[in-house]
Amino acid sequence: MGRAIFLVTSIQGIRKATFKKQLMSLLTTDFQVVVLLAMTDFDEIWQAEREFSRLDLPAAGPAVRLISLADIYADHDGIDLKQGDFLNPSLDDLRAYDAHLGKLPLTRYIDDDGDIVAETLFGDDAVRLHTLLFDKSSRVIQINTYDHQDQLFGIEKFEDDNLDESMLLNAKGQLVYRFTNYIKNQKVTYSVTQSSIIAAPQDLSELVDKKTNNTDEMLRTFEGQGRSTFTKALSYSDYHRYDDINAFYHQVLLNMDIKDARTYIDIDNIVDASKYLPGKRIFNY
Repeated sequence: MGRAIFLVTSIQGIRKATFKKQLMSLLTTDFQVVVLLAMTDFDEIWQAEREFSRLDLPAAGPAVRLISLADIYADHDGIDLKQGDFLNPSLDDLRAYDAHLGKLPLTRYIDDDGDIVAETLFGDDAVRLHTLLFDKSSRVIQINTYDHQDQLFGIEKFEDDNLDESMLLNAKGQLVYRFTNYIKNQKVTYSVTQSSIIAAPQDLSELVDKKTNNTDEMLRTFEGQGRSTFTKALSYSDYHRYDDINAFYHQVLLNMDIKDARTYIDIDNIVDASKYLPGKRIFNY
């Protein structure tokens, strides 16, 4: 029986039709499949689990093992969280209002000024999925994410509505990994023909190319500033630093013993990820 591992690094990956197509193909040929939810935006994990549960997988085939980074590093050594590492307000004395997010129950906690301090979302089994913490301007500043045993495994901290860093905890509640996001500015250029039915984004500026004389084939060029996010990781087990998140993913896959297994990577990430897997045959979805 063959083995296969899907490395899922975003909620968009598990929603792809190609993900389901590749997964179904493996299951119908009796592959043992592991789907690793490796996103460092931990709040996507419970969403991905719900998306996965809606897939119409063959009942007669082998079961798919669905795991996350929290499962892999549950027993790894870590360090105790410092008081300043995250916010931990008491919600017991706040007014609680019950609501729903879709079909899921939600509780919001209100302070004496009438502001929402936090809200907790619960799963179908009434176990916490996450708790959002807000500032006075109702912006999310922290997300605490819980597993199926109501154990806190992930803390996400936000700056100006952007995910700044994520902290992965082991089963003892100790810090095992810190993932830090950095914003990098980059130039964005679009070139479209005069007959193109796709318009360039409105926030870009058009550049005039005076060298082009053939108006039938003239390209209109637009330029602007874009932003990309790259992530670094730090291990508190051995203090190894990863300046590229794909180097971290490589280590995760090595820990899972991928030697005799097919490795499936999101096609959007395959160029960056494959350079850390030299000589390894990689499949995409």
